[in-house]
Amino acid sequence: MEVQTADIEALEKEILEKKKLLAEMRRTHREVVKNYELDSPNGKRPLSSFFGGKDELVVVHNMGRSCNYCSLWADGFTGLIRHITSRAGFVLVSADPINEVVETAGRRGWNFPVASNGKSGFAVDMHMMDGDSPLPGISAFTKEEGQIFRRGFTYLGEGDDFCAIWHIWDLFPGGYGTWSPK
Repeated sequence: MEVQTADIEALEKEILEKKKLLAEMRRTHREVVKNYELDSPNGKRPLSSFFGGKDELVVVHNMGRSCNYCSLWADGFTGLIRHITSRAGFVLVSADPINEVVETAGRRGWNFPVASNGKSGFAVDMHMMDGDSPLPGISAFTKEEGQIFRRGFTYLGEGDDFCAIWHIWDLFPGGYGTWSPK
């Protein structure tokens, strides 16, 4: 099958339109969330404290240090954090105990706030668990009318839009194939 540049451009346009529709659907999602107590390097902190004086909060749900993929996604936020925090609060929330999260963050050079789900029930209530196994994802929270709402969320995985490296590999004939992060 011979692929023409015009075919690629037409499909990219179609995908972009579908992504816009998906983004609009996510933006209209709204569920009340309680003010969970997460384990932080400085003790327990309510979810609301991670907003950092803003009305929006990005939470990266991280499976923990045993997942090289989750570390890859987190590494990618190191260069974006100053741009993200110009608008919203940000925290990576891990399935690992807080001492392991802090050690991993230091070793990998993460320059953003981290926390642990601990026993808060946060990951379960946010549907970031599959039985006993944590799932990776991103949630967008807002503070409105004195309450916290989860407005949008998605799961992370190979080929998602939140890790640029997948799209780089997609430009090559072999795609990302058997490549995996270290």
